[in-house]
Amino acid sequence: MRGDFFLPLMLSPNQIYLLFPVCGAVCGALLWINFFQKIDILEPERLRDVMLAFCIGFLTPTIALWTYRGLDSIGFDFNGDLFNDLMYSIFGVGLTEELSKLLGVGIAFFLLKKRINEPIDYLIFGGIVALGFSIRENFIYYSNYGSLVITGRTLISCLVHIINTSICVYGIYRFKIFQKGNSYLNSIIGISIAVASHGLFDFFLTHQIIGFFTPFLATIVYLIGVNFWIQMFNNAINYSPFFNYTKLFSTTKLYQTILLWYGVTVVIEFAYANFYNGFDIAVSKTLANIFKEGILLTIVALRTSRLKISKRKYFPVKIQSPIYITRNGDEDYKILGIPLKIRGENEKEFRFLEYMAKDIQVCPTSKQNSIFKGNQKARLLKKYFLKNDVVAYLIEIYYQDETPNQIYLLKPKTSGITIFSGLYPIGTLMNYDNPSAFQKGQNNLSIKDLKKIEEVYLKVL
Repeated sequence: MRGDFFLPLMLSPNQIYLLFPVCGAVCGALLWINFFQKIDILEPERLRDVMLAFCIGFLTPTIALWTYRGLDSIGFDFNGDLFNDLMYSIFGVGLTEELSKLLGVGIAFFLLKKRINEPIDYLIFGGIVALGFSIRENFIYYSNYGSLVITGRTLISCLVHIINTSICVYGIYRFKIFQKGNSYLNSIIGISIAVASHGLFDFFLTHQIIGFFTPFLATIVYLIGVNFWIQMFNNAINYSPFFNYTKLFSTTKLYQTILLWYGVTVVIEFAYANFYNGFDIAVSKTLANIFKEGILLTIVALRTSRLKISKRKYFPVKIQSPIYITRNGDEDYKILGIPLKIRGENEKEFRFLEYMAKDIQVCPTSKQNSIFKGNQKARLLKKYFLKNDVVAYLIEIYYQDETPNQIYLLKPKTSGITIFSGLYPIGTLMNYDNPSAFQKGQNNLSIKDLKKIEEVYLKVL
């Protein structure tokens, strides 16, 4: 009999109804807090500081509610008119909520100024404040409309708030951290992008300007925002005073955190549907939500796990899709024969970071056709990102005889057999006819311009 599980707890119907949004909101918060803890691997923040920022963020919706009442009193609200609703989405909703969160961010940064000692801390604490805002908003939403949207609100709405606040914070502190642009102009651009992004996302969800396909426009805004967000994290990590290649290797598993907590929210959503609608309806509604959110979940989980790590390397933050067509043999999937790759480094490319700044051996996978007479001592000198984000490492080979040292490029192998003897990563040794030209223009150099020599694997001496 439905509800028997709750009888021993002696809960009233209202308490049972509130139990689901409470659990959903808590698990939604834990998903992203856990994500921030995992990505902040170089110099982790104290949990009490994280919770302080979260609590400040949890209070900020009150500021937004006061502002909404003021806007309503002057007649500025949604009224069904396309232009009016677009303006209200941007300057009513977007501007109000972003400035409310920014006030909370300012308070959090003031109270935690002694704890902010690396660039990523600005994005972490700013994101946590935004998370607090979103969780309170979600709780109200679940309480008023039911808990069948827990997964969607956790995966999408929470992250939209985090992304837009992060864009504001990145713009405000971009000059201070990276010495890029102008401090005032950066701030104006960052806040403007965040407000516009927030407003357009809401507008596309509420107005059917192209009919049934309009929410697809909101999805595009969301996915571009996800890619924007991770690019900002890239630069913050690359500029950390605690930069350490070995520690950063664990960030390739970030997708596991998102999938785990998403699974927990699915269970809560299923339990809610089962309690109020019965098992059969619960199964159908849960599967429908997973099917609807599955592609987004996969892209977001993978993109947020793929960083472009290179010490003191600044990458321009661009408006891009997180997934693109690749012709470089490094695709993640093939759909209808189209090779697709999620931006950033996958685990096969990232594992070579483990060998940076260490004495290693380069070992041919096939000694019969090798240019080497055996294993050779080597060292990875530098990491490059060629055209279309193809990863390549500059490697110097130290010969034991009188042969001069040689410098090559090493491209991690990402398809077929990528590990030798289950332990050692395999790469393709390559060279370029004009090394000086390579040094100047590697960002625009295609992997097809390099000459393949042979496949080798690496191991630490």
